[in-house]
Amino acid sequence: MVLERADELFLHHFWLITSWTAEQMDGTALLEMYRQRGTAEGHMGELMDVLDPALSSAPRPKSHYRGEEPAQRFPSGDSFAHNEVLLLLNVLAYDIVHATRLMIEAATGKGWSLRRVRERVLRVAARVLVHGRRATLVIGESAAILWQALWPRVAALHWE
Repeated sequence: MVLERADELFLHHFWLITSWTAEQMDGTALLEMYRQRGTAEGHMGELMDVLDPALSSAPRPKSHYRGEEPAQRFPSGDSFAHNEVLLLLNVLAYDIVHATRLMIEAATGKGWSLRRVRERVLRVAARVLVHGRRATLVIGESAAILWQALWPRVAALHWE
């Protein structure tokens, strides 16, 4: 691929090495497919970095726990099923945080990373005030400003 830019003297080029033939897919479609793949891998990397699902690889019971033999051993479960459920729950959490990120970006006009959304919007200090039959959640001012921008977009979602 060669990219020619009017304001630059040198051409920008790169190679895309693949096993696809020109008859199977033309260069433009192939480049778009690899860009989508790169985007998907970026999302998966972000999920693994920010949410860090702790997947188990050992389908055997522990022989030692914190340096000692356990008093009682339980049979090991199906590690594949356990990992599948754990990964699906983490993907669901990723979807929710990613949707929150898109709504915050639209409200603020700035780009947000998944980690920043988690730290500044979702993980905030709060206290609950109970008075009569009403409970009020009080959060810090910086998070409250973000939630004021986010909440109308959440309320506008169609829940079906």
